Amino acid sequence: MSASRRSRKSNLMGNHQRSWIWGRHAVLEAIRSERWFPLEIRTMYDLEEPILQELRDWHSRQSELGDPTSEPILGFDSSSRLQELCHQPDHQGLIARMPPYPYLPADEVIKNLSGTSFLLILDGIQDAFNFGACLRCAEVFGVDAVLVGTKGQSGVNSQVVRSSAGAVHHVPISQTENLPEILSRMRSVGVTIVAATEKADDELPSLQMHGALAIMIGNEGNGIAPTHLELSTHRVKIPQVGHVQSLNAAVATGIVLYEAVRQRQSDHKQSGTEA
Repeated sequence: MSASRRSRKSNLMGNHQRSWIWGRHAVLEAIRSERWFPLEIRTMYDLEEPILQELRDWHSRQSELGDPTSEPILGFDSSSRLQELCHQPDHQGLIARMPPYPYLPADEVIKNLSGTSFLLILDGIQDAFNFGACLRCAEVFGVDAVLVGTKGQSGVNSQVVRSSAGAVHHVPISQTENLPEILSRMRSVGVTIVAATEKADDELPSLQMHGALAIMIGNEGNGIAPTHLELSTHRVKIPQVGHVQSLNAAVATGIVLYEAVRQRQSDHKQSGTEA
């Protein structure tokens, strides 16, 4: 049995909650990525034919893979009915009912670590839109996986999907109830954990971010939990010259990830030149 088939069947055995995502980009990315499989897609007859054909192909393909008693649904409704189901007027004629998000087990993340692993750790990001924006940054900058805890952490929901611009369908997300244990295991195998905190003494550009690396971003209000901060390898702050005390978590994520990628790409170019 293929990995995608196993993933789909495990999703279907989960809690079939009525959790809708909406909008053409969000739904089409879901069926194209084959990471988070819709239970039901509802659309309108007057959508463009290429989109309708892609939906028919999806339905046919998934029906062949799955359990006939849990066959995915492709239905057609009016615009008002779609709005009634997802409670959003900007559905663009396409919505999908999703199962619980298939988080990647933390053990899988640890098992797949290498000398060039690039990870993002989010510690208690409560705002769904902030969480989605962090995931969008992670996907844009080529993060291998995102790790989140459960305490005070937003889960993957329709708002996260929306603000991530489809990143939830492409970047692996791992959720763990014991983030300190995962941090300790990462450090024990040589992963450098860089905690972004305004209380740090070192500024971002001065820190060399090479090899296996994990960037840790904290809660919007309280920052990184003290127990997690203690497990970091380095602490770094983003230089600021304005009057506002701190940056939005998603903005900070983008800045730190960019600097890490800039350094790592520079190292790659230099090694290529030397070779």
